[in-house]
Amino acid sequence: MSSGDFGVDAALAVIHAADGEDALRSGIEQGLQAARAAARASAPAVEVAAGWSVVLRSGLAAAARLTPGPAWSWFVSGSVARGEAVTGSDVETLVVLAGDAACDEALAAAAQVHAVLERCGVRADANGVLASRPRFCRTASAWSDGIAHWTSDPRADRGVVMTGVLADCRAVQPADDGVAEDFLRAQVVRAAVANYPARQYLLQDATTFRATFPSRLRMLANQSDAVDLKLAAIDPLVKIARWAAVSAGATALSTPHRLDAAAAANVLDAEDVSTLQDCFAALIRFRWTSRAGGDQVMLSKLAPQERAMLRSVAREIAGISRKLTYLASTSAFR
Repeated sequence: MSSGDFGVDAALAVIHAADGEDALRSGIEQGLQAARAAARASAPAVEVAAGWSVVLRSGLAAAARLTPGPAWSWFVSGSVARGEAVTGSDVETLVVLAGDAACDEALAAAAQVHAVLERCGVRADANGVLASRPRFCRTASAWSDGIAHWTSDPRADRGVVMTGVLADCRAVQPADDGVAEDFLRAQVVRAAVANYPARQYLLQDATTFRATFPSRLRMLANQSDAVDLKLAAIDPLVKIARWAAVSAGATALSTPHRLDAAAAANVLDAEDVSTLQDCFAALIRFRWTSRAGGDQVMLSKLAPQERAMLRSVAREIAGISRKLTYLASTSAFR
């Protein structure tokens, strides 16, 4: 099933032809409605997410085209780059400037691009991964210098975070602009392969859990049944796949493709890869079809089979995480 089968191609045509904000807003909304309709019609959730991600990337490229700015190349990171966006996903952006571009001018123009997207219903990343910030708006040489620094000393200057952001990024402009889709991603993967600390801290970040599913006893005793699905299950799975692909020297972007690359390189064993693939498919399907909305989920409001599925997924991911933590302590991943 292609993206065109559920109407995304028609939305993309509107976005690509947009000559102003009204047309761009219309194209993005058309893409969202097509994706939602496909999810309701039981289209494969992974394909729906991929189609919606293309809409968001194309919307960013169009907003940059409609906004006067310097010579630059736009990149996107996070779920939108990986092809795993859901309704409500925000966009993480980066810019590679031409060597003679004025930084202040670029930052102001990048802020205008995000303002256009906000008015079209596309939110900027809440954690501040934005091309309108100096950290994410650099020349190619400055990006290369940063990659060398972050991967050699991931504890400094938010190195592990920057490595993860760059490992997830892709260019959004058409291929004829001269910038490779993996221009930044390929550099950071090569650097991480050459620097064990970068891979070590990517794994540590992936296996450090920040949220859990409340136990049934706690739910009964404290009426506490809220869980952050992203922190408790999605982030750990995505980060394990990212670490595994980088460790394999692979520039694959989507979580399923990263897991495949990790299996091929024997970074993860086949059984764990199969389990994580199933967990990922279940989470994407839940996020596109559930009426829960957002990443904050009230377990008491879910159907029993949905609660059981989420608990099972969380247990599987936590178990693999513990296994990887143990193996890392034995230097198995050097």
